[in-house]
Amino acid sequence: MFLGLILLGVSCSASEPASDTASEPASDTALSIEEQLQLQEIADKKFEEQLQALSIEEQLQEMADRTFQELQSDPDSSPDSNRCDAHYGSAQEISLEDFVVGLQALVREVHHRDTYDYVTLGGERIRSGPKTLWMQQAFEDYLNDYKPPHRFDDTQFNLYDIRVENVFSWRNYLRWRNAVCLVSVDDGPVRDSMVEHGRFSGWRTEWPGHAMKWQPYPYVDTGQQVVAAPAIRGLEHYTKYIAGGGVVITGGDDVPDAAMLQARKEVVYQTSARPEYREILEENTVRISLFYGEDTSMLPEYHDIYEPGGFSTGPLDASMTANARWLCFPGNIDRGGHPVFHEMVHTINHVVFEQLNETYFYERIYQLGERALESGVFKPGEQYLGSGNTAGKREWIGEYWATTVEGYLMDRAGFKYSHDTRDWIQANDPDLYQLIIRYFPTEPWEHCPEVPPDWQEN
Repeated sequence: MFLGLILLGVSCSASEPASDTASEPASDTALSIEEQLQLQEIADKKFEEQLQALSIEEQLQEMADRTFQELQSDPDSSPDSNRCDAHYGSAQEISLEDFVVGLQALVREVHHRDTYDYVTLGGERIRSGPKTLWMQQAFEDYLNDYKPPHRFDDTQFNLYDIRVENVFSWRNYLRWRNAVCLVSVDDGPVRDSMVEHGRFSGWRTEWPGHAMKWQPYPYVDTGQQVVAAPAIRGLEHYTKYIAGGGVVITGGDDVPDAAMLQARKEVVYQTSARPEYREILEENTVRISLFYGEDTSMLPEYHDIYEPGGFSTGPLDASMTANARWLCFPGNIDRGGHPVFHEMVHTINHVVFEQLNETYFYERIYQLGERALESGVFKPGEQYLGSGNTAGKREWIGEYWATTVEGYLMDRAGFKYSHDTRDWIQANDPDLYQLIIRYFPTEPWEHCPEVPPDWQEN
């Protein structure tokens, strides 16, 4: 209260001499006692919010620093190593080369497993299925059967599917083994075992956005306020942070606060029908990297990736990306595609469905997509593939789910070429409508109210 009184210029001193005009009537611009109290309440609320933001920022930095220390620590000294030694106590020791070759053969088998693949009428194959869950199960079985020599020396191999520069180390092996183990004994996040496998084996680590290369951000639900991002090595670009719905959102100085607030609002709404998904998203450290520019190359994780709208995240990725310029928020009116809604649909598929083995989805979605495309019900828009490539039937069936759910969530006529409103989807693609409401909210959502219903693009 004292701070607010100072801000309002109200004096509490009883010894101040009376002015010569003290008996004159108050001017028209003087504030009434009620107005002063209202301003005081606003000032106090703002002060409380500033204190709360400061507390969140301190908590985030402490959590980020603790994660950094854990990443630098020796896994041999971790209590988890003793537990996991016992968990895999019956494993047979084999040579490091045999262990690595066997592991990579297993990974290739899982990667090409076609249980839920879809083959179009034209013979094109679309990969699908809970690859993350399958990989974790394969890792667990393999570690139950085999182990490399204890404390083996750092080694490099010139073997198929293994980059020569990758160094196989005992430290990285132990980090991966412990991560796989903790999924089984503590119901830990599957993502950790996937990321640590990349660190140990070099599998698919050429990608600059591989999660092993970037420290994850801690999760603290901020409510509707943007706070300072914790300082993380290599990610100094991100100065703003907000979180909700199980997802962290970061942005640089150029991303408006209004865009950060709008993105959080949309994620919270999008996950509201299945709140249990939020815990999975949080434990898998899902993050949205908002950018406000031409493409993703301005972001530190994706300096040579030129995607204008954004892309989703999977278990091996540091973050999902979305162009804030393509969002609709106060001060930035945008009619059309919505990268947060769209890429979050893909992200839920890659992160949540793959972990839960959502067979109901896998067994239906591509048949629905091909039927809608062949009948002309689904009208594709534009899809950026890079390198001058053009999207074909295979690509558009793969985008059918995210594109149509995006239209369903926006629920604005004319914002998509087809599937732009819920009523339209229910009338023209009813089986898809039933699949959408299985996972996403049916409560009304007011998207981009700044654009009038009868607005037409010039």
